[in-house]
Amino acid sequence: MIGRKNLPEDYRKWNERWGAPFGHAAGRRLMTGGHPTQDVRAAQANPGGPDFGPFAFQPASHTRIYEYPWAYLTAELDTPKRLLDIGGGASGFQFVAAMEGHDVVNVDPTARSDYNDWSDPGYILLTPNRHKVLNDTFGTSVQLVAERIQDAGLEPGGFDRIFCLSVLEHLDAAETLEIIDHCVKLLKPGGMLLLTVDLFLDIKPFGVLDRNVWGINQNVHSLVERSGLELVAGDPRELLGFPEFDFDRVVELLPELLISKVYPVMTQTAALRKPAG
Repeated sequence: MIGRKNLPEDYRKWNERWGAPFGHAAGRRLMTGGHPTQDVRAAQANPGGPDFGPFAFQPASHTRIYEYPWAYLTAELDTPKRLLDIGGGASGFQFVAAMEGHDVVNVDPTARSDYNDWSDPGYILLTPNRHKVLNDTFGTSVQLVAERIQDAGLEPGGFDRIFCLSVLEHLDAAETLEIIDHCVKLLKPGGMLLLTVDLFLDIKPFGVLDRNVWGINQNVHSLVERSGLELVAGDPRELLGFPEFDFDRVVELLPELLISKVYPVMTQTAALRKPAG
């Protein structure tokens, strides 16, 4: 389904507890030109404290206010599990999961020096050393793999949950299918794949563009079909590409839907489960 602007109460409480998605008040300096090294050291003096929190170290779209709690609460993380975060960057999501007792792996090729854009020093870019600093800050041991998921060499059937949050819209359609194939291989039987996929209002079928500076409107139905997994959370009427996708309904719902304050984009959510046997 598409995220709503009126958050469920448990979503609001989750965001309040962890400072999602922008970090607590002092941490927001990182988004507006604060000094990353000094702010990380300040956070280390009070790990996970009220001034910063795990979400203070990477800029986030306003739609993450829905995406992060949706993903965490939909994933049924009542007991310790092995989790994979694809393209997790320096987001607090991975550290929250680790602080809650889960074994977390973050696979993100932007941690490689040849992927980084060093032109913007106003926030924490993902590097192995900076990722270690954040692990140390929050007392976690999230494993960082600085590769594409296709090249990560992870064990098949090794993960209970896989998260791919606001990643696929940045890639071409062929690579998204490769990622889905690898997710299916890496999931344990009965495991879940949780996807959030941006839906841009300036790209077809809503706008006139085929793509924008951020990426494309992915055919979510083709991803689900490719996976062969069961859709257990998500409304096909609000997932682009599904035969049930209802353009007129989505347009009518626009006043209720969460649209980013910075860019005309919404978020689609879908949870897929691998057969248990």
